[in-house]
Amino acid sequence: MPSVVSIGTALPEHSYTLSDVLSVGSEWLEGQPRNLELFRKFVTSSKTENRNFILPADEILNIGGMEGRSKLFEAFAAPLGVKSLREALRHAGTIDNDAIKSLIFTSCSCPSIPSVDGLMIENLELPRTINRIPMYQHGCAGGVVGLRLAAELSKTQGIVALSSVELCSLVFQRQNPSGAQLVGAAIFADGAASALVSPEERGLVIRGSQSYLIPQSRHLMGYDILDDGFHLRLDRNLPQALVDIAPERIRTFLAAHQLTHDEISYWLFHPGGTKILDFLESNLALRPGQAPWARQVLTTIGNLSSATVLFVLKAFLDSKVYKRGDKIVMVGVGPGLTLELILFEWVD
Repeated sequence: MPSVVSIGTALPEHSYTLSDVLSVGSEWLEGQPRNLELFRKFVTSSKTENRNFILPADEILNIGGMEGRSKLFEAFAAPLGVKSLREALRHAGTIDNDAIKSLIFTSCSCPSIPSVDGLMIENLELPRTINRIPMYQHGCAGGVVGLRLAAELSKTQGIVALSSVELCSLVFQRQNPSGAQLVGAAIFADGAASALVSPEERGLVIRGSQSYLIPQSRHLMGYDILDDGFHLRLDRNLPQALVDIAPERIRTFLAAHQLTHDEISYWLFHPGGTKILDFLESNLALRPGQAPWARQVLTTIGNLSSATVLFVLKAFLDSKVYKRGDKIVMVGVGPGLTLELILFEWVD
């Protein structure tokens, strides 16, 4: 079965603390006391202590329309993706650039055509015969979907690279102080992460995966596409939809592998927010130490949409708490509403 060989990550240079973001919010929402109060509440409750962006805050506040956003994505996305993939190759040690047969690229920040993965291939001098698979519409679940696809491709192709680059600041809309925009501005950030997947069974092995489309949930998460660009859509009923569906779907998924949730040693969640993490940990009756990495990532870098779960996976691997035979489950949630699951086992 395929395995995750290594993870590489990259963050842009402009770093902002929680207090910095609150100050920027005061400028953004000047003259809107109710919205400013809500924004401060969301920022504080998110417990996100630090975030990184491709631009200084004053430039994000005055970002232009889709043309300007597209040019910024073209300028910044590929270098971040290259940096993260180069780090993944360095950690892998024995894998040369020429060994990569497919490159899966996932992002929901800007639908550039051609995709910026072509620039990454040029910069890293990857094979020109490489199989390119850019994905856009999976949103926050893109990292989990990408790993699932990489595992399937590696069975017949060999080494597969997954690179996720998210510049969430390019979705900011100053003139829209809706609840969804306030939440997004409180937790989203910019960054990139890459993974190398091998058909060789060693280390963190992917034992199974599943995608489940929750019925009648299309309205809960996504973008509203208006003339000035993308506007974040986050419905307040999203957590309840997960409460109604996720626990049973996870149990069904594990049962298909002759497992119960009590036999899972560790859990890797996409940190969509503290409320969602509270719900998952509570409903799965997790013990302390079984899923700290999602909160760790949310606190230190924020929510980087599809790239975030790869940061969580790297934090887990760096912790070295696992031992032979441990079962690990990754859980992602994305537009659709889609629940994405991967079952890992540590074998080495």
